[in-house]
Amino acid sequence: MTISYKSDNGYQGMIYGESSMRIIDPYGKEVLHTGFRTIATEEELKEFVDDFPNKRKSLLKLFENLSKEDEK
Repeated sequence: MTISYKSDNGYQGMIYGESSMRIIDPYGKEVLHTGFRTIATEEELKEFVDDFPNKRKSLLKLFENLSKEDEK
């Protein structure tokens, strides 16, 4: 079973298989792909995709900070 959702923010999410999920950005580029997810319903997918721009900013900030730590 596959569940897809495209948000007004331009991101599209898809959950499929037993535990796979992918997120596509507004330009058609896959920006997240995982084989481990806890999201199981269309409503959960909608909530995740609608908030993905905020999640992505937080992840990018985290990676930036980790990179700075590695430089020390």
